[in-house]
Amino acid sequence: MPFNKPDISQLSSLGSTVGDVYFPQTKLLLPFEGTNGATTTSDLSNNNASVTFNNSAQISTSQSKFGGSSLSCPNGLTDDVATSWNAMPTGTEDFAIEMWAYLLDRTGGGRDAAQFSIFGNRNTSAGDNVQLYVGYPSSYLLAFLINDTALQLTTSWNFTSNLNAWHHIAVTREGNTFRIFINGTQETSATYTGSMTKSFTDLYIGSGGHTWSTTRALRGYIDDFRITRGFARYTAAFTPPTSTHLTSAGDVNKQVLINSTADGVAIGTGGISQARIAKAWCNIDGTGTISIRGSYNVASLTDVGTGKYKVNFSTAMLDEGNYVAFCSGAEVNGGSDQNHLFHLKRESSSANILNEDYVFVASANAAATQTDDGLFCVIVFGS
Repeated sequence: MPFNKPDISQLSSLGSTVGDVYFPQTKLLLPFEGTNGATTTSDLSNNNASVTFNNSAQISTSQSKFGGSSLSCPNGLTDDVATSWNAMPTGTEDFAIEMWAYLLDRTGGGRDAAQFSIFGNRNTSAGDNVQLYVGYPSSYLLAFLINDTALQLTTSWNFTSNLNAWHHIAVTREGNTFRIFINGTQETSATYTGSMTKSFTDLYIGSGGHTWSTTRALRGYIDDFRITRGFARYTAAFTPPTSTHLTSAGDVNKQVLINSTADGVAIGTGGISQARIAKAWCNIDGTGTISIRGSYNVASLTDVGTGKYKVNFSTAMLDEGNYVAFCSGAEVNGGSDQNHLFHLKRESSSANILNEDYVFVASANAAATQTDDGLFCVIVFGS
């Protein structure tokens, strides 16, 4: 029986693997699974960030929202975990930071009774910082701060009446709108046009950071801590997650493969890894008024000078200084000297060659003289 070649419009793939469509934008995912008393855990995002347990922080099976264990911060005295600040959003990109929190009382033990932080990193001078904290007893509130006073997003939340129970807390940014959600209900919102800045090496979960206070740390448990960059996830009331966060994109990357004679097809994920997808690329005309012929995740170019260009990313790279960038091109102008060197360049003597927000590239001729080029290509791989 002859086989008729299929019409591509007649083909469809039915999903079989449930996943999180926005998993590629998940930059930190800590379900805090493990054995009781363990002081190691894994980041299940594609970034695989390292996590350091400090003081008495540990995995506990005494409480959990999902999976049988959670992070325990028993003393409220910088019992926390530290992980890379690069998971945090930067600039003005959308984001969602969420977790389940089980809070205990704050009395005794030398702890500050005024407030405690759930996550963040605040400087002693209250300068550049980001933190989510609970304040009481004069007024009960939950507050999210950027640079101390630049953004103060606060909502009334009676801490003591919500002890000893799990609560889903989410902070999101959509454009210039910031929101706080508790158990899926939007509690407050505010407009802020400024940027999230990265001024510290670590993000602390369970405290506001060791450079601020050793007595203003959370006492309780945290489960399923997740940071999503580039997507707000929650912009209106929602039902909180009913199970642990998914750890893959599922069928979002499913593909249909047709062989060269179109007499057979295969459906599958094909071993696609988000880590193998270019995170940015551009084709530059570097002569005269520089311009972009084509690009992905490139917001703009800056003409730094003859033969020198700054490629500004739309979404920042996470692992500053450690991602991979290539540049190449062809000298397409007139002239006898066609031997050009295309290379990465530092913005200054103290700057990283690979900045999280941009990369500097340059070209020079055989005489080591910086020279503009009509075709200059840049491609970036990383997180």
